[in-house]
Amino acid sequence: MQLYLLRHGDAEIGLPDDARQLTALGRQQIIKIASTHQQHISHIELVLSSPLHRALQSTDLFMSHTGLNCRRQAVDFLSPNTPVSEVERQLQYFDIKSLLMVGHLPLLENWIEYLSDDASVTMATASLASLTMDYAYKGTATLNWIHYVD
Repeated sequence: MQLYLLRHGDAEIGLPDDARQLTALGRQQIIKIASTHQQHISHIELVLSSPLHRALQSTDLFMSHTGLNCRRQAVDFLSPNTPVSEVERQLQYFDIKSLLMVGHLPLLENWIEYLSDDASVTMATASLASLTMDYAYKGTATLNWIHYVD
């Protein structure tokens, strides 16, 4: 499985957490990372997104600026504080070879550490990570790269 993880772009401060929207900077960040990685992600079969507003906005922008035309689904298990064991359990229901997950901290860093045993990972806003594995299980992934926007 090829797994891509995208952290949402810069978001407003305040408001209820689930209603926070991307700032102008956040929109620019997502557009830039999408433009940079358009060729890497053309084979993605499914996009899973957190249901929080800033993640949904990031998903829309990323997909439109990469021309990605695949199924997308908002899932509660990509909320910020979901245990990685729950993400692992939920992913067993998806039989796909290439997946993009759009979410938040601390979940994305915890998920990368869980899959790759790499505790030094940091995901800035609008960063995109690539992992390869046979199955989404603890310690089975290779972290290929994490790219950040300038």
